Amino acid sequence: MSAFDAAMATLLADSNMGSDAEWQAAAGGTWQPARVLLSTPAELVPGLGATSGRAIAIQATIRAADLAQPPRRGDLLRLAAATYRVETVEPDPLGLTCRLGLARIS
Repeated sequence: MSAFDAAMATLLADSNMGSDAEWQAAAGGTWQPARVLLSTPAELVPGLGATSGRAIAIQATIRAADLAQPPRRGDLLRLAAATYRVETVEPDPLGLTCRLGLARIS
């Protein structure tokens, strides 16, 4: 495990930063437990710009090693009682994490 991967694992494990989630591939299968770091796109925060018609409700950063396969558009992420569809996937340059743009579906 690299220093960057260890740092991300520490952030995700922190109860003040990481959140419990479940991930499911678009093709179906079982829900897999995962930890994510949640954020809100800046243009959706009041006072920081126009909201536009963007469907992305929140963003979640997830460790690639925590998933059986790389995330892709159409996968599902369940946070508490809400389910989100993955709309965008942005892997980091080192391939350790992916930032997922999520749209709420239920």
